[in-house]
Amino acid sequence: MEHYLTIEEFGKIKRAKLKVAPFSLFVGDNNSGKSYLLSLLWGIYTADETSALFSDLRGKAYDEVYEAVCNFLYHSTEGNEQEMQIPSVRFLEILNGALMQNKNRFVADIFNSAQVQIERLSVEMREEFDVSIKSWREGEQIKITYNAGKTVVVFPMVVVAANLRFAAQMLCRRIFLWFLKGRDGHLQNSNVVYLPAARTGFMLAKNVINRVGRQMAFDISEFYGMEREEKMEPFTKPIIRFLDALENLSLDHRTEYGEIAAWMEQNMAHGEIQYGSEANNEIRYVPAGSGSSLPLRTTSAVVTELTPLLLLLKYKRKINAICYEEPEMCLHPQLQQEMGRLLIRLVNSGISVVAATHSDIIIQHINNMCKISRMGNSEKLMEKLGLAQEDLIEVKDVAVYQFTDFGNHSAVAQVAPEDGQFQVGTFTDALMKILEQTSEVQDFEGE
Repeated sequence: MEHYLTIEEFGKIKRAKLKVAPFSLFVGDNNSGKSYLLSLLWGIYTADETSALFSDLRGKAYDEVYEAVCNFLYHSTEGNEQEMQIPSVRFLEILNGALMQNKNRFVADIFNSAQVQIERLSVEMREEFDVSIKSWREGEQIKITYNAGKTVVVFPMVVVAANLRFAAQMLCRRIFLWFLKGRDGHLQNSNVVYLPAARTGFMLAKNVINRVGRQMAFDISEFYGMEREEKMEPFTKPIIRFLDALENLSLDHRTEYGEIAAWMEQNMAHGEIQYGSEANNEIRYVPAGSGSSLPLRTTSAVVTELTPLLLLLKYKRKINAICYEEPEMCLHPQLQQEMGRLLIRLVNSGISVVAATHSDIIIQHINNMCKISRMGNSEKLMEKLGLAQEDLIEVKDVAVYQFTDFGNHSAVAQVAPEDGQFQVGTFTDALMKILEQTSEVQDFEGE
């Protein structure tokens, strides 16, 4: 389904209409809303059935759909295969009503501040279709599919029999989440990672933050709607969950991202990151060719910037999506190109990536990989450049959004590819300006 998110009057953003791709990039001016929108997408990706978005669902449309689902589940307990169809416009009407009603509570929860508000958050789909819901009984379970059979929901028989209306509510909310997240409707909230721009600071200070109890001190979501004087500025929810993810790494299993992590250590970190029993439960760095390890605080900024992602790739059980602020942070131009290569490899491994970047090098590398993917008989070129198939990406899997700051507000526009490439105006303008300045200096020097 062709799925769009519409955002209006959110921070400095006047209006944005997004069609999120497997690899989405936010580019443009400083202080134009890129991080705001990245945090909002993180909130959407991590929303589940308990989200504030679904508080106090009501209205005629919801009542009719809800009762139809209740009736469907009731007959499913009889053991016969069941199928029902509900027009997509009904679910979309209910979802957008819920978004309008609960949008400010939702963004306040993301930013841990009731001062952050949004005028509009809505979902649009270009085509109408019937949502086909099927169910069948297997032993003491009822299995339900939707999304053309791609999504399976399992209810124990005892739950449906004892609390039919609760099961119907959960099924309705699962379908709303599919409509909200679009192609990423399968995302589980614990498998979505946010990498903030201040990665080095959080990595070096995370033990101190943990000792003072970040959840109690910095998370005000439980107090939303209650009169309470905030005595300290809280972290945003994406940062809290980033710290949680680093504390909850699974050290006793083999990760499915091991090859990417090894490539990253060899080509970017130039050494190995150790954690767990081999490092006395401390994060340590072993430079390539060295037999001794170093505590993270004594390493370069490049290592501390790359360490959070390396740890997640090496030790997190599953990653569905990454929201990445300024992946080029502290990287030399050569390493920025390698970062572009890494991001594409993450996408090709099945991880959705949304990144906010100021790097024209990353964009140009993506352009090059899009062009090569369109070429026939490119094996010799790939061999010459040292590229593998997992380094390429098709232009249809990339979406680029340009953020332009107009002072009191910013505009967001999708950059359409031209001849299989993305031309980013702010990067081109900045490069032309410095070239013109260089020319003027040389001309004056000649005079």
